[in-house]
Amino acid sequence: MYFLAVSALLTGCAVQSKPQGGPRDETPPNIVSQSPEMGTLQFNGSEATVVFDEYIQARDLRNTMVATPPLEGLEAEIKGKRLLIRWEEQELRAQTTYRITFGDAIGDLNENNTYSNLELVWSTGDYVDSLQLNLSITPESKVPYESLKVWLVDSHIDSVTSPLFSLIPTKEGRVSFNYMPLDSFDVLVFEDLNFDGNWSPENEPFGFRKNLYSSHDTTVFDLPYYNSVFETPALDTTLFTDSIVNVIDTAKPENLGQLKLIVPSADTTVLGWLTHESGYVQSFTFAPYRGTSDTTVIDLGNQLPGKYTFRGFVDINGDSVWTPASWYTTETAEPILKEQTFELKANWDLEQPLSL
Repeated sequence: MYFLAVSALLTGCAVQSKPQGGPRDETPPNIVSQSPEMGTLQFNGSEATVVFDEYIQARDLRNTMVATPPLEGLEAEIKGKRLLIRWEEQELRAQTTYRITFGDAIGDLNENNTYSNLELVWSTGDYVDSLQLNLSITPESKVPYESLKVWLVDSHIDSVTSPLFSLIPTKEGRVSFNYMPLDSFDVLVFEDLNFDGNWSPENEPFGFRKNLYSSHDTTVFDLPYYNSVFETPALDTTLFTDSIVNVIDTAKPENLGQLKLIVPSADTTVLGWLTHESGYVQSFTFAPYRGTSDTTVIDLGNQLPGKYTFRGFVDINGDSVWTPASWYTTETAEPILKEQTFELKANWDLEQPLSL
């Protein structure tokens, strides 16, 4: 009896758990069926269903889901392996291709492996729009492309409150809009830092192209993304600068290094700042110059040993201030130079090339 009691106690206290180990599931869910089927013609219903081969979940579905043209009362819910989409019964536009995109909102239940750029496409008429617009994002600095949103905006209006079409880039930064009508679009790429589903131009990095046309052509358009901001190095107080200069003037030559900057010719004025690890900053203006040589040598003479960083930007408009991009004026951001670092050692002569 004692053995039976202990056995029953152990059995009752056993904890159910899934087996440990094994490879991590990295496979996104697959679509088993959907209604209406992709490319259905003469459809005027008010609901759609997508069935996957495993249980699914959604991430920020309300802000990610976009219908083009808009559908009144659009909402979605998940029931097990099913994604159910409904909208109010309404008169849909005749001879129009409708599209509902979900970005990467849908993933499997356990690991949230996402189904990339899920979309539903049907037509109320007897054909589906078949044009396309392909883009490749070129960022100023490294970025996880999947964190970006790409919007196609009506090029005939000024406001940027919602997209006509919306997609999430691939891991390689590519975006392909398919089933497009013949029209021109303004393209916006941005990072939704506050996760509100909208673009905040004051604090969310972005890039754009204006007036691109959909077509049968498979041409890939470059889409710049201005995700770098140039901050002018802070010049230290006169007292600090004077003290550094005094050190350079009074130190023994063997305790300093001889520095020459080798600078290529500039096609446009470039402003640059050379910062020593101590905080000592020297500023430069490189103006377009046509001479007998393709390079200019700037002899700085004795300088503090240590690490130096060179930063700068191309001053296209000549106002001596870095100008960011503007969607509304269509100005592109002034190019920022790639940060360059080097080290000067005591009692060394260094000829340091710089890239402009």
